[in-house]
Amino acid sequence: MTRWGRQTLVADRPTCQAGRGLAGPFTLDLRDGTELDVRSAVGDDLPGVVDLHERCSARSRNRRYHGGSARLAPARMRRLLEPARGVTLLATPTASHSPSAPVVAMANLLGEGDTAEVALLVRDDWQRRGLGSVLLRRLVWEAEQSGYVALDLHVQAENTPMLRVVYRLARPSMVDRDGSLLTLTVPLTAADSPARAPLDLSVPTR
Repeated sequence: MTRWGRQTLVADRPTCQAGRGLAGPFTLDLRDGTELDVRSAVGDDLPGVVDLHERCSARSRNRRYHGGSARLAPARMRRLLEPARGVTLLATPTASHSPSAPVVAMANLLGEGDTAEVALLVRDDWQRRGLGSVLLRRLVWEAEQSGYVALDLHVQAENTPMLRVVYRLARPSMVDRDGSLLTLTVPLTAADSPARAPLDLSVPTR
């Protein structure tokens, strides 16, 4: 993405002052009828998120963190759970009805200046069910409510499923390529625009 492109995004926008967010919990339905609870992460979720990473394949972790097997140190993982600016969402199966329900997906919105970085990690056996699309759309809404001007997503060029998830947003994106790593910048609506209701959280049919 050109420097001019980033300046165009922020020229008429105030500096974002959003701090740590706590998104309200919600329930989503997958196309097969499975229900999941989604809520903001807290520090006590560390064991469940460690388990999520252990249950993900090395390929899924590499796609999320772009290097090696991506076995994060507990301190770094805790910072992801409670970012200084932004919010982290966790998805758990509703049917378990247990405080220790397994975490099957994590979605991060990490703020930096006027933009926020977005990343997803979905357990391998829960992929290709529409979960990533729903979580990304929710993070877009959270970012708009917080006044960010754009989202950055770092995606490996071979990660076709994630590129499809971004494409389903149906928003114009700028792409910057550094070798095999793509940075997609998705512009958001103005912070001073009329308040918008949360996005439809039903799973796309395609």
